Amino acid sequence: MKLLLFVLFVYTYATSAQYKQAMEDLNDDNFGQTLLETIQMHIQSDEPVGNLVNMLQNLQSQVEKVQNKADEQYKRITTNCYINLGQLNDQINNYKIKSVTLKSYIDTLNPNVKQSVSTVERKQKEINDYKQELKQAAEKREKEHETYTNILDNLEQALFGFHQIKQGFNQFIDSVQKGQRKFESFTEMKQVLKSVKHTYKLEGYKHFVQLLQSLSKQTSEEEALKLAIQLNGILKQIEQYIQTERTREDQAELARETAYSDFKDQIADLFNEASRSLTEMTGILDSQSNQLKQSENEKQEVYVRLQNKMKEFDNTQAECSILDQEYSYSTRQRTQQSKLLDQAILLTTTSLGQLKSDLLKHNE
Repeated sequence: MKLLLFVLFVYTYATSAQYKQAMEDLNDDNFGQTLLETIQMHIQSDEPVGNLVNMLQNLQSQVEKVQNKADEQYKRITTNCYINLGQLNDQINNYKIKSVTLKSYIDTLNPNVKQSVSTVERKQKEINDYKQELKQAAEKREKEHETYTNILDNLEQALFGFHQIKQGFNQFIDSVQKGQRKFESFTEMKQVLKSVKHTYKLEGYKHFVQLLQSLSKQTSEEEALKLAIQLNGILKQIEQYIQTERTREDQAELARETAYSDFKDQIADLFNEASRSLTEMTGILDSQSNQLKQSENEKQEVYVRLQNKMKEFDNTQAECSILDQEYSYSTRQRTQQSKLLDQAILLTTTSLGQLKSDLLKHNE
């Protein structure tokens, strides 16, 4: 009997403590207060308690359905966030790798472009030097040819003049030998010699004039004839000398022309080779410059895309964080609502009398 009373006392105490805690929980929450107001309205309407319990159970079922739907939606959102953030992170890493790769490639191209620029400038200078050498050689050759022409002209004049002198002298000697003239009239030959116009200083020319003057002073025909023969020999030597000089000048001119032609051919070969090399290096430089420009533009595009993807990652992460916070908050609310509904159902089914009394007192 005592044991039965003790068990009854413990159950009554436990039920009383549970009831008190349930009422405190309901009164401390807005949703709980709404539940108490709803219960009070049903109590005052004298509707069957079963209807009230069914309503509370239906409400609890709705809360559970909403939570289940929210759980499924949160699972999808979490999966999408994980996938999207993962994809964005992969894209960001790829852009970072590409940016580093492009920077390394640009760092490699820069010295190559500078070296190509130096090579092109050096080849251009080399070509300009060849042009200058060829110009100087042409100017030198022009002066050489002009000098040769002047020398040749002088030799031609000298040769023509001495032909005249020789012809006049021979005719004079011939007329003397035939007794048609005398040596006293040989002074006329001096005038013939003076009439020859040339500027070339011929070897023996001065000596010939001196002998010609001596000839005009001779009184002995024998001595004069001997001297005349000697003069004739000198004329032949001078003529031979002029011919030799002309041949030597022609050979020298031919040698200079050949050397100049060979030099031109050599410079032309060097010039053409340098031009081909310049064209090739210019093409390489243009290609390298285009690659450098494209790489720099691509690197800038990658940088912009990287910044955009990082912003998109931060925004997506923030959105996912907000959704996570919203889910956690709504889940806590629905968990609290479900707990309060459990307590309301428990009070309605186990302590309806006391609950009705407390609510009426609270209303008064």
